[in-house]
Amino acid sequence: MGKYLFFDIDGTLAGKSRRITDGTKRAVNRAREMGHKVFVCTGRVPASIAGDVTELETDGTISGAGSFVEIESRYIFEHYMEPLLIEQVMALFWKNRIQFTLEAKDMIYQTSGAMKFFEQKEIKRMQNNPELIRYWEQIKRKERIQPVESFDIAKTGVAKMCFIADHMDQINGCRPFLEKYFHVVLFSGKENPCVNGEIILKDCTKGDGIRKVMEYFGEDMDDTIGFGDSMNDYQMLEAVHTGVAYENGPKELKALAEYYFREPDEDGICQVMKELGLIDRI
Repeated sequence: MGKYLFFDIDGTLAGKSRRITDGTKRAVNRAREMGHKVFVCTGRVPASIAGDVTELETDGTISGAGSFVEIESRYIFEHYMEPLLIEQVMALFWKNRIQFTLEAKDMIYQTSGAMKFFEQKEIKRMQNNPELIRYWEQIKRKERIQPVESFDIAKTGVAKMCFIADHMDQINGCRPFLEKYFHVVLFSGKENPCVNGEIILKDCTKGDGIRKVMEYFGEDMDDTIGFGDSMNDYQMLEAVHTGVAYENGPKELKALAEYYFREPDEDGICQVMKELGLIDRI
């Protein structure tokens, strides 16, 4: 019987090169040929899904960290933050001098200081932070990005928010309020010149998105396998039957996993897929 495979993008399908290796592409295709169903399961909203990940042949996508579930080119689920909550978080971030983005289905809205923030930082020190590098590349391309001033809260739903700050104290000042409603996920390490992360609604995570997929197919969670590298994959690995984590990922994430993959740029994903018996060759 086939398994249901769920893959994060940044740091999992794609490594530091920002590309998906030919070996990983072949492994994903081979898994489907062998009867497994394959899903991208990403924190990116649909507006941010671009590049070679769009060339993968999959059975669907969970995006916005669980806010959108698309199966066979049809959205079966969409979920957004309450407008009042959006206003409260925006005010809190402004008060604490935190740059942020509002992530909608088809557009990203960013504060005016985001570009200036990156220009003032040492980008070379961000190479071990795939989420931050992806965001920086998207800003440079001006890819589906508009200023936050053009955001209309009455017309546009927001799935999640990302943030960037100079110091952890700025984030900690917001935590008492944020943690009532959100999982606060940090991507930056001590070596990074800033603090970045995202907030994910507690009632809408990657794990919830996976459960929506399994309900759609009428299957239980025993046949699910999740692949992830960072703390925004925590709820995914917590939900699936078998967790596969990046070997250099956070210890909290690795504690949920039974298997571990090496660097994606070195075909770590296809190697662990073969180890799991999901494919018969690389």
